[in-house]
Amino acid sequence: MFLTRGVQGTTLEAVAKAAGVSRVTLYSHFSDKTALFEATIRREMARLEGLQKTSAAGLPLRDTLVAFGMGLMTYLTSGAAVSFYSVLAGELRRHPDLASRFYWLGPGQTLRNLTALLAAAHERGEVALPSPVRGADQLIGLWQGMSQFQLALGVGVEELVASLPERVEGGVDLFLRQHRVPC
Repeated sequence: MFLTRGVQGTTLEAVAKAAGVSRVTLYSHFSDKTALFEATIRREMARLEGLQKTSAAGLPLRDTLVAFGMGLMTYLTSGAAVSFYSVLAGELRRHPDLASRFYWLGPGQTLRNLTALLAAAHERGEVALPSPVRGADQLIGLWQGMSQFQLALGVGVEELVASLPERVEGGVDLFLRQHRVPC
């Protein structure tokens, strides 16, 4: 419903009806619409983190970063993610508190996860990073490039999705060359 009606246009009563439960049951799990929205974001974030961790466990740094990047970019180019941003982006801008909650539960968490991964690699001496958070931001930028515009406008989406392995691997290789540990 958030995707079709937006956050403001979705009522807990309508969600309860669609779910086939009573309002009392829904309210026993979610205190208000914001809590339900946050739970939705947390569920999607868990799905994204699953894509990243299951394929990256115990791999060398390059392979771990490629798996993380593929998980992220596969998710961001999925229909659900594209629809979410398309439908809710304008509404979130009108509600800064909700936008902030979304950012810190979703994209901000991805940035923290990648920052932690890079900070650990820096501590192990695998990369030289003056700022792991800046490095994470730069690496995500290498993966995404102009894809946000393509997805928002529906231009070249099939080609974009097909290019994900090359895009992600190229971004990781460039990033690792830039941040290699001096001999």
